[in-house]
Amino acid sequence: MQLNITTDYAIRLLLCLEEVGVKKTGPLIAEEMVIPPKYIVKITTKLRTAKLIGSEPGSQGGYYLMKPLENITLMEVLSVMESTVKINRCLEPDAYCSRGGVNRCSIRGFYLALQHEFEEKWLSQRLSGIMEKYKRASDDEIIEIQEVRKGISRRQA
Repeated sequence: MQLNITTDYAIRLLLCLEEVGVKKTGPLIAEEMVIPPKYIVKITTKLRTAKLIGSEPGSQGGYYLMKPLENITLMEVLSVMESTVKINRCLEPDAYCSRGGVNRCSIRGFYLALQHEFEEKWLSQRLSGIMEKYKRASDDEIIEIQEVRKGISRRQA
């Protein structure tokens, strides 16, 4: 499964807003999160419809979170942005199987277990937890790590 680029941009946009009530303009979000400006309207329309964000027009306006990141799950965002979060077609509500084997297919049982694990472990993650747990190191820390790796490589050679 690969997320659509607009889903990635939507997650970035939500993380950029960070706190409920803090407004940021579309151009500022696009710049901070390296999102092509043409995607901002498409993404914000979907996120507003889902009541994840709100917007205020005008020179003092912008986009803002409607609820805290700790109350937004990855599943919630994917459900808004992706056409499906099922790992296989046979897991969709209509349980379509090209060979008519839904009730006797062992691989479907595996897919069901995998889907359940995917939803329980990954899709239930809250955006605040993702941001905290996977926060990137600062540029200085990255450079320091790279220097350490170079030193280790030189010693091994």
